[in-house]
Amino acid sequence: MTTSRRRHRSRPDQTDDPQIVSDPVRSEQPTPSEPSDESKSIENSDVQFAGPLRRLYAFAIDIGILLMVIFVVGPIFGSNEGIFNISNIQTGIIDVFIFLAYFIVPTGIFGRTIGKWVAGISVVDEDGNKPGVAVAIPREVVGRFVATIAFGIGIIWVVFDKNHQGWHDKMAGTYVVVIPNSGGPGFLARMFAPREDEGQSDKQRRRRVGRPTVRRKRRSNRRRG
Repeated sequence: MTTSRRRHRSRPDQTDDPQIVSDPVRSEQPTPSEPSDESKSIENSDVQFAGPLRRLYAFAIDIGILLMVIFVVGPIFGSNEGIFNISNIQTGIIDVFIFLAYFIVPTGIFGRTIGKWVAGISVVDEDGNKPGVAVAIPREVVGRFVATIAFGIGIIWVVFDKNHQGWHDKMAGTYVVVIPNSGGPGFLARMFAPREDEGQSDKQRRRRVGRPTVRRKRRSNRRRG
């Protein structure tokens, strides 16, 4: 009898470790690049820069408050003539100190003075954050001084600049932006708010204005009855 011999094929040795299979060639996908510093700038965001009228309105309120404070503090130090009395050097130094402190401290800590709070605007840096006292000092001291002594051109520059920056803003790297739903008393905060019918045509405004109200209709019905 012939015995059949089975030939066993040699199997590859299997180990507990999984085999490392080479992956197919992957299509190289571009990795998302991190946003550059220019794209993070506040100039590329959707913020609204405060116009010259808002800024003038805020500055007028601040000057009014400063005058009241100085005329109250002046007599305490022996000056009855108020702001920047040349004959009394001590009072003049105190007046300048009050003037600078009023603009530096609130602007650096809160980003706004009382006048800016009423007008609904705020000072921010290039990243949109509060500037801090270290930035507020060169802005309010050096920047305003240079912008003022140049025949006021540095202040008027707010009107012509696309971001409404003055020279003191450009020197300190700050911007003045509008803060939505912010401001002082309602009638003051709404002074520079956009009108509800700003996008409507004259014909639509006339229709809305000439349309009788509900009270007028009731009164006319009562008179007829």
